[in-house]
Amino acid sequence: MTNKLRNYLALCYDGGMETFGATGDGPAEDRVERVLSGLGARIRRARRDREMTLEDLAAVAGVSVAHLSRLESGERQPSLDGLLRLAFGLGVPIDELVAEPDEPASGTVVRGATAPFYDGPAMRFQPLVPAAGPSGLAAMKVVFSADRVDPEHRHDREHGRQEWLYLLRGRLRLTLGTERTMLEPGDAAFFDARLPHGFDVFSEEDAEVLMVSCVPCTHRGDAPNRPHPFWDGHPVLGHADPGQRRGAAGPDRGTG
Repeated sequence: MTNKLRNYLALCYDGGMETFGATGDGPAEDRVERVLSGLGARIRRARRDREMTLEDLAAVAGVSVAHLSRLESGERQPSLDGLLRLAFGLGVPIDELVAEPDEPASGTVVRGATAPFYDGPAMRFQPLVPAAGPSGLAAMKVVFSADRVDPEHRHDREHGRQEWLYLLRGRLRLTLGTERTMLEPGDAAFFDARLPHGFDVFSEEDAEVLMVSCVPCTHRGDAPNRPHPFWDGHPVLGHADPGQRRGAAGPDRGTG
């Protein structure tokens, strides 16, 4: 994939998408409670990671075994002096024991009326999740043009992913290996994309598909020179023309 295409997809992929459901930092009291509620489990995990028994840690920290057991179960909270003793006894920075849990990430709303379509050599597609995530997962609406029978675009090369699709409209013939089956609206299919596969339309209207692809790589962040993993290494979408972006309201009919 060219750098031109990578940069284009990174800039345009998030069109029609809005951040939604931000949690914010929250009151200090709530944040303290979240830290303290997980403190015992972090102490126990650190102790077990170092293959220390309750007796071992109690001895080096200068506390009783019974008190340490109650700390790990969450029945008691340590004083600052006691927390320092435990951190020194475990040989860890104190902030490792009192780290604030990560907040859940904000959600994303995709507006179908404004999210753009893009043209590939065999289909038109509308991204439905942001390029920065979720990790290893891509979802999009795919439109195959009416009466499309296009053996030259048969996906006969391996690309390491699993794909699930749900037919929204039209009739679509799915080829997997040497076998074929007809999909009607409401039908779904799941397959390993390393298997040679292809799609042919058998209806007078376009076939519209909701497609979810699970890819082995992890893609996070907003690096401008990295595409979404759905495109990376895909034998068809990897050659999409970055100049063929279309509005969401009415993608042109044409060769898929």
